[in-house]
Amino acid sequence: MASTLELSVVRIYSNSGKVVGAGFLVSQKYILTCAHVVADGLGIARNTAEIPNAQVRLDFPLLAAKQFFTAKVVFWRPVNPDEFAEDIAGLELETSPPNGVQPARLVSSEDLWGHPFRILGFPKNQPNGAWASGEIRAKLANGWVQLEDIKQQGYSLEPGFSGAPIWDEQLLGVAGMAVAAEMERTTAKAAFIIPTQVLIKAWLELSEQVFSIETVGQQCSTMKPASKNTKVFISYRNKDPDLTLSQQFYKALKTAGYEVFMAGESIRLGENWPERIDKELEQSDYFLLLLSPDSATSEMVTEEVRRAKQLRDLRPDHKPVILPIRINFPLNSPLNYDLRGYLQRIQQREWKSSADTPKILQEILAILAEGREPAPTEEELTTRPSAEESLECPPLPVAEPELPEGQVDLASAFYVERSPIEYDCYETILKPGSLIRIKAPRQMGKTSLMARILYQASQKNSLAVSLSFQLADSKVFADLEQFLRWFCVSVSRKLRLPNRLTDYWDEIFGSKDNCTVYFEEYLLTQISQPLALGLDEVDLLYQYPEIAGDFFGLLRAWHEEAKNRDIWKKLRLVVVHSTEVYIPMNMNQSPFNVGLSIELPEFNIKQVQDLIYRHGLNWSSTEIDQLMAMVGGHPYLVRVALYRIARQDTTLEHLLQIAATDAGPFGDHLRRHWWNLKQHPDLAMGMKEIVATNAPVQLEPIQAFKLKSMGLVELENNHVLPRLSIYRQYFRDRAASL
Repeated sequence: MASTLELSVVRIYSNSGKVVGAGFLVSQKYILTCAHVVADGLGIARNTAEIPNAQVRLDFPLLAAKQFFTAKVVFWRPVNPDEFAEDIAGLELETSPPNGVQPARLVSSEDLWGHPFRILGFPKNQPNGAWASGEIRAKLANGWVQLEDIKQQGYSLEPGFSGAPIWDEQLLGVAGMAVAAEMERTTAKAAFIIPTQVLIKAWLELSEQVFSIETVGQQCSTMKPASKNTKVFISYRNKDPDLTLSQQFYKALKTAGYEVFMAGESIRLGENWPERIDKELEQSDYFLLLLSPDSATSEMVTEEVRRAKQLRDLRPDHKPVILPIRINFPLNSPLNYDLRGYLQRIQQREWKSSADTPKILQEILAILAEGREPAPTEEELTTRPSAEESLECPPLPVAEPELPEGQVDLASAFYVERSPIEYDCYETILKPGSLIRIKAPRQMGKTSLMARILYQASQKNSLAVSLSFQLADSKVFADLEQFLRWFCVSVSRKLRLPNRLTDYWDEIFGSKDNCTVYFEEYLLTQISQPLALGLDEVDLLYQYPEIAGDFFGLLRAWHEEAKNRDIWKKLRLVVVHSTEVYIPMNMNQSPFNVGLSIELPEFNIKQVQDLIYRHGLNWSSTEIDQLMAMVGGHPYLVRVALYRIARQDTTLEHLLQIAATDAGPFGDHLRRHWWNLKQHPDLAMGMKEIVATNAPVQLEPIQAFKLKSMGLVELENNHVLPRLSIYRQYFRDRAASL
């Protein structure tokens, strides 16, 4: 996608048709260039004092090459070393510019040192243009700013670049205009620009076009804030444009007087990173989420948003308010299942280019000053599209619980069957009153299997409904009554049936009895087909032992009822969980010792081989062994590795070298585990003990089972060892920080 730099560049011609320099559009009718470029084009002296009245001939080379336009000179500062603002010319187009052009986004800052730049000019023998790049230095006595070419190859600034816009890669805008190159010393690699501040002082019409972080922040600092201590947490990806945008927001919000947390700016070397992140989230009033296509597939970003939403649900003031901004990521682009649920009914903004920065920043500052929460639009209240996996898209950290209608083959492109598990489940879900229990650590394919079971049921004349407890508001778990009411209404909604709780909920009876009546006398009676009900992430209930014990006892009772009563034969349950059951439970009430039990294993070598083939790779057995020695048959990690290699982002050799580092392709996955461990010191100490030796270690039973449920270890009789080599390496290297 072209930036406003490419969309604004102008090529200026002499009367004889020779290219003499460059310029750039600064509004729908004004163009900025150097006075000496205009003088050369018109064949007059560069120090001509009077404003020329001849027409200047030009085109827009990257959008409408050789489609010529004319302009008149409306502003004139000729070459004059005695003047502070010299060699500036303003042109006014005599007709409308071509379709697609955009005025350059002018930016200003007092500190430009070290900012990378790029520029398109028209040096000798290059009438079609040439790109140059380097770094901006600092201001000189005459107000100009020095540039420096720091590369070994490529073009340096030379005659023909004059008048061209200097694109600041850090501020994402035009920081000035090229004016001169050092010609006296052939070894010098320096040139000069007239910075934006000088240009607008000379030609006041430009002032409305300039975006300054400092100015916006200062303007908004005059607004009366809702609270002097409003705190903002910025979540961002450490790559541009996200990084630069987050720095701009950070600077402007600080200038406006707000307390702002941004990991790269706020966490000191050696500080406990997970602990600080948690603390800042807990204290934040606003959670500013910069969401790019890459961060939308990030485990850490999903975890941060989950935590922010959890805090928001639990805190009486419903803080932090989540403010999502999509960075080059259209609003109709799909999100992974969890993110889509967390951000449902929350207003989102879209950033397409640096031209959007001032508007979005001013809107954020207004929201903060008023202490309000933006209301979602009608579009944002509609269901967002579900994400799909393909070779062109990164693997999703969270699977979809339902297969997209009409796209089953596409959704199955990377699903690997682990026979006979699928066959057994597909057979069982068709049996009256059946119950299937699927257990495995995260990212092992539980939700994907559940989706396929429900799909198979739907193909055999059953109604299929999935419900993820992960997406329920925390207030739902306040007590059993509140939870069961939510459960009943959620299933009603999925079945497109009206909410009739008031007709079937009687305070005289207990909530379990009311829930049973609601299903028996309303939901199951209203439908003529069997209901396959998939319950995902039910281990979330383990945090609420009293609710969990009663709810699981209820599921067990319904399953038992199906043996004797036809109405309950309609209900077929799929229960998915990733952790062990630690709550004290009467096994005669538990659903975890009845029905079909499925514990998903890792992929074996044949299944990994199949996945390699689907990615279009032709590997030897040695290469397969090398990958599995690092990540085993972990479905998600294998998929990430193959995706990167198939796209030629890396090689197997290089991937294995950096696999157990934060910079590697699994860094996000590893950091999420590290963050979770840091929040549970007893588990962190257990993991530290395990990776300190190559021999199996004996831990407390619950400690060992919890680490196994997280997917970090495997059990060998009564001993524990790391599940994957990558975990041993990563946590051994970070043992001091656990």
